[in-house]
Amino acid sequence: MDEDLARLPGPRRHLDMLEADLRAGRSCVWYFPDPVVESGRADFFVRELTHRLEAVVPVPGVVSLADRHAGPASLPTQRTPVDESHRSWRDTDHGQGTDLPDDPYSSLLNRLIAPGGSVRPGLAPAPVVPAATLEERLAKELGVTGDPVETLAEQAAAGRAPHVIVVRCWDETSPEEASRLLRVAQATFHEAGLPGRARPRFLLTARTADLPRTALGSQGRAAVHWWWRVWTRLDTEVLMAWRFRSGVTDAADALLRRVTDAVVAEVCGPDIDRALALRDTWDGSDLSTLRRALSRLLPEPTTGSAEPVPPRRLSTAHASAPDAEIHGAWARGAVDSWDGRIHPTHGHYLLDANSQELRVLVCHAQNRVLLPLIEEARTTLIHLVPGMLRKQRFTLRDFCDKARSQYWRNTDEAAVPDLEELEIGGLSYAAYMLALTTTQRHRLRTLHTARNTLSHRTPLNHDELVTLTQVLTTDWTAG
Repeated sequence: MDEDLARLPGPRRHLDMLEADLRAGRSCVWYFPDPVVESGRADFFVRELTHRLEAVVPVPGVVSLADRHAGPASLPTQRTPVDESHRSWRDTDHGQGTDLPDDPYSSLLNRLIAPGGSVRPGLAPAPVVPAATLEERLAKELGVTGDPVETLAEQAAAGRAPHVIVVRCWDETSPEEASRLLRVAQATFHEAGLPGRARPRFLLTARTADLPRTALGSQGRAAVHWWWRVWTRLDTEVLMAWRFRSGVTDAADALLRRVTDAVVAEVCGPDIDRALALRDTWDGSDLSTLRRALSRLLPEPTTGSAEPVPPRRLSTAHASAPDAEIHGAWARGAVDSWDGRIHPTHGHYLLDANSQELRVLVCHAQNRVLLPLIEEARTTLIHLVPGMLRKQRFTLRDFCDKARSQYWRNTDEAAVPDLEELEIGGLSYAAYMLALTTTQRHRLRTLHTARNTLSHRTPLNHDELVTLTQVLTTDWTAG
């Protein structure tokens, strides 16, 4: 599914902003929440970004995947560099040669290692090799023996295309190394008089624990980007639309599935994985079945953890970065900015049967899908009113006056509205003046009832939804 994610509007827009900064010569620091890194999805989006760029030099890290999942606090202070299938930049598409192992006897030695990492009897344990510094590993990738930053500056001054140096800080053990390298590089490039677009640029990707802002210091011309406010409602709904639904029988059933998808998107918000899972497990029936399906998908709450309370300030959701009030919750992956508000990503609070929160979200979703269609049905009926009017007894003005009188009493004749302004309730109130069939009267009554229910922030139940979707997908002249 990750390949589909890069095509969605939200992530694509986010990658566009990073690409624009990097192409303009600005180094970037890119922060992700912990779960996005631990799932491997951050690595995926870093690859997606680097595929858009030229002369990319990824610097291999020194932390294994197992160490990364163990968390920053358990990382070793010294490790040998982890290969992670990284070939030297000189031996990839940018250069010549074949990626050969540094030690031709490594495969033989590996056979002497017992399962679990212990050394087979009779063999002395291998000495601990000090980890190469970040600068040393960058120099190796560039194929130089001196100062890699000076080399980058000299190459750029000579007119070579500037490199993009990628450092995954979650694969590093020292945040100071990455931040110092960035500061030294920017100072060096500035002193060399390199214009912005000619400067080599760095892309540091990190969790907040990997590269605290205090360690970063003054980043100068570097742009700081946050995996925040990336996902949108459109992303969730498009992703669900791409997933084929089997068993759709007719237009009414398709509309019912649209309402179900809208509810799932409203409930899950930026948690796209849970949205897809809930879509597959919930039948779209009622609030109780929705709660049960959601409870099966939510992780068990950890002891002593409380769900974050979203701030009421709208500016928090529209800010370019999570503010101090919710920064810790964002780093844990507990909140995100979605659809103009702060949205908790887990949603355990929705499982409380005494709470109105889930009911409100369901109503919002139904309103979003159904009210425009009810309005469209109202407009269609209005165009048919002159031909349906019982002209022997009523005039069009009589009809408009009667329809308006449901809401405004004791109005003078000048206040009689145009036909196009009449609401669905007024049309229903004056329906006796129209020559309607039994089916048409039922259709108008259904629309009126649904419009009133949704307007009072009450969700429609399953039977009401089934009836309404059938009405909305049937033409007025059909019966």
